[in-house]
Amino acid sequence: MSGSNNRRRGGDRLGDLVRMLNLLPYFDAHPGRSIMEAAGELGYPPQQIMDDLNRLWCCGLPGMGPGDLVDLDHSYPSVRVTNNQGMDRPLRLTPTEAGALLLALESLENVGGLTDREAVVSAAEKLRNIVPDSTVAVVDSVVSDDFHSSTSPVLETIRDALDGGGILEFEYYSAASDTTSRRRAVPARVFTKEGNTYVSAWDTAAGTHRTFRLDRMSDVGSTGESGDPHLDELAFDSEDPFSFATVSCRAEVRIREDAVWLADYVPFELPPDSTPLDGFYRAHMPVSSRDWFVRFILGQGGRVIVDSPADLVAQVSKRARDGLGAYHR
Repeated sequence: MSGSNNRRRGGDRLGDLVRMLNLLPYFDAHPGRSIMEAAGELGYPPQQIMDDLNRLWCCGLPGMGPGDLVDLDHSYPSVRVTNNQGMDRPLRLTPTEAGALLLALESLENVGGLTDREAVVSAAEKLRNIVPDSTVAVVDSVVSDDFHSSTSPVLETIRDALDGGGILEFEYYSAASDTTSRRRAVPARVFTKEGNTYVSAWDTAAGTHRTFRLDRMSDVGSTGESGDPHLDELAFDSEDPFSFATVSCRAEVRIREDAVWLADYVPFELPPDSTPLDGFYRAHMPVSSRDWFVRFILGQGGRVIVDSPADLVAQVSKRARDGLGAYHR
C-alpha cells in the first residue's frame, strides 16, 4: 500500500510540476491577464493558479541569487512575468503522448453526432503535421467525407433543432414500457454511449428532460415552433449519462457464470475481484423501470436471478406464474 501511495504522490508531483511550468509561457504570452481569465481558459481553479505562482516565485536556477529566480508581479487582477529564467515555451508532448492523443482524436472523428467535429479535425491535423510519419502510419484512421455525408436524416433534423431551439415531434418506442407513443420535445444535447447515439431533450408533455435513443425514433420532423431546452436544468454527467447513480432502487442479483458478458450491455455493478459462487456471480443493478426490469429478468431464462428487494422478487415470480398459467388457458 505504501508503494502505491508513493507512486500516486509521485504522479501528483509530476502533474503539479507540468502545470506550474506551463503557467510561465502562458502569462509570458498574455501579459496583464487576470487569474480569473486564465482559470477559464486553462481549466484550473483560480486558487490553484495563485498557489502555483506563489511557488514559482521562489524557484530558479542553481545559485539561487536574486538574478537566478523567477520574477513576476502577480495578483488576481493581473499577472506579469518579468523574468522567466528561459522557461518561455510550453512543455512538449513526447512521441508516445502525441501518438496516444492523435489516436484518441481520430477515434472521436468516427463518432456520429459530435457537436464540434471541426475542432477535433483541426487538432488531429495539427498533430499529424508534427509527429513522425511512422507514428501517423500506426494510428492514422482518418474518416472519409463519405462517412459524414451519410449521417442519418434523424440526426440532421435533431442538429437543426439544436441550433434553432426548435420543437420536434416523433414516434418513440420505449424499451422501458414496451410501448410506442407520439412525443414532442426540444433537443438539448446529443451524445453517444457504447455505440448508440442519444439525445437529451425537454419533453413538453412530461415537463422534464428525457433521453431518447435515435434508432428508436421514427417519423421525426420539426413542428416549426420554438421551444426552451431548459439547459440550466439539464444535469448531465458524461460518466453517468443515464443517471443510474441517483436511482434509489437497486436489486441484488446473481448472474450465471456463462452469462457474465451481459455486464457489457446492462448496468450490472460487479464487485471488484469478484469470483463465482456455485456457478453465479453476485451483483447489484439499478432499477429505474420495474416493468422493464421484470421483462429483462424473465427474458434471461434463469441466467439472472433476483434475490432482493422482496417486493421485486414477488413481482418477477407473479409475472412468471401468470405467463405459465396462460399456456393452460
